[in-house]
Amino acid sequence: MKYYLTIDAGTSVIKTVIFNTSLKQMLTLSIKNPVITDNNGKSELDMNLFWKLTAHCIKSSIKKLKINPNLIIGVGVTGNMVGLWGIDKEFKPVRNAILWNDTRSSILFKNKKIFNNIYKLTGSITQYGCTIPILKWISIKEKNNLKKIKYILNCKDWIRFNLTNELYNDETEVSVYPGNIKNKKLSLKIFKIFNLNTKYKNLFPKTKKSNEIGGYITSKASKLTSLVTNTPVIIGCGDVIASCLGSSGIKKNQKISIIGTTCHNIIVKKNSNIPKKNSGLFFSSLQNTWLDTSINVAGTTNIDWVINNFYEKSKNYSSKLKIIKNFEKNYIKKNYPESSIIFLPYLNYGGSISPFVNLNSKCEIFGLLPHHNNFDILSSCYEGIALSIKDCFGSKINKNDILYLSGGVSNSLILPQLISNVLNIKVKTLDSSELGALGIGYLISSYLNKLPLNKIINKYTKTNNVYIPNKKNLNYLKIKYTKYKKLRESLNEIW
Repeated sequence: MKYYLTIDAGTSVIKTVIFNTSLKQMLTLSIKNPVITDNNGKSELDMNLFWKLTAHCIKSSIKKLKINPNLIIGVGVTGNMVGLWGIDKEFKPVRNAILWNDTRSSILFKNKKIFNNIYKLTGSITQYGCTIPILKWISIKEKNNLKKIKYILNCKDWIRFNLTNELYNDETEVSVYPGNIKNKKLSLKIFKIFNLNTKYKNLFPKTKKSNEIGGYITSKASKLTSLVTNTPVIIGCGDVIASCLGSSGIKKNQKISIIGTTCHNIIVKKNSNIPKKNSGLFFSSLQNTWLDTSINVAGTTNIDWVINNFYEKSKNYSSKLKIIKNFEKNYIKKNYPESSIIFLPYLNYGGSISPFVNLNSKCEIFGLLPHHNNFDILSSCYEGIALSIKDCFGSKINKNDILYLSGGVSNSLILPQLISNVLNIKVKTLDSSELGALGIGYLISSYLNKLPLNKIINKYTKTNNVYIPNKKNLNYLKIKYTKYKKLRESLNEIW
């Protein structure tokens, strides 16, 4: 039996997932990656430590599965998108990586005109964690570091460079730097909008397609990871794109929600026409498609916060999961109880970028009464996440649509059903716990077998659960959403 090894580097967790060539998940191994934060919006990673942990995770997964590394015939990488990973002329980190959820560049967006200008040019609603705004921030705050930067990478590119000693980017990432959505390339006009010298365009490596070869395992990487020298490494793509691929592929008009730290709500398009109304980030993608994406920046962050502050503070991931499972079982016992509390799930320092732009938006818990307790607050938090998804999709959901739900919460006992009830459509979760890694597995398989990507996806995608709207809750949630939206809109000026 032969295998594919995929690396999925999230914001705070690095995973290696090994599949057999039939795309059956054989092993998943994860390792915590410490994020450096403060109260001023900082979110960074130590790049050298990050690579050491990644290499260790790869080596450990091969050892744990007890397979001969010679049997791993392809490697692929995905990771958290945008941010800025700067290296010098000796290919060493200039500073810590700045991550996608770093909000320090929000000072550049005080004038809302900049959002409109970028949107008209690129089709993308730019957030503070995008690469070009961060570059501008560095040019203001860290001029000496800027002088040292020879290349600008992103998370997956840093991993792939350490595996192959080759520098490449991919078109899915470039499109949200922001880049030109039509040609998937960086636009000089973007640099001018941010008053950046256009020479900085030369800091970005050559762009390749996600399913092209990105190099081969070097002898140095082989010693650190146990992967065999000259094993091919696929370019890969950003984690959002990878999860879309793993969520049954990217087909016209397909609706996808990827819910983790961030909620990405996606409609697949076959053209690059910019919507008349700002609907969210536009990601260019594979197969000549574009992803019309609306994002609630704070997803499961809200659940974590409620648990840590209204329940026993979770000492580790397993204790948090135990609290969640107990809550969800209790929630089901109470038959999806109705509540007067409205929870606006915007728990982050950088505000909202879609479906509305307000850099000062905040999490709000509205409608508390003396009898309410931690159960009621967590219930409203779950409802708020579901309602925010409806807010993101707006009127673009039709009754006959199917929503493909992925991300950590797809395993929730109640949230998929809540989302189905709120949207009043069928919701499907997928038979894989690692859809981003699976998407990369599809890319590896497509490349090695010289088969169209769609053929691979159609062959191996399996649905896990199907959720149908529960008529009992429809009217209540319809009224709740109206209140939710009115509250959000009324607070816009107060924030």
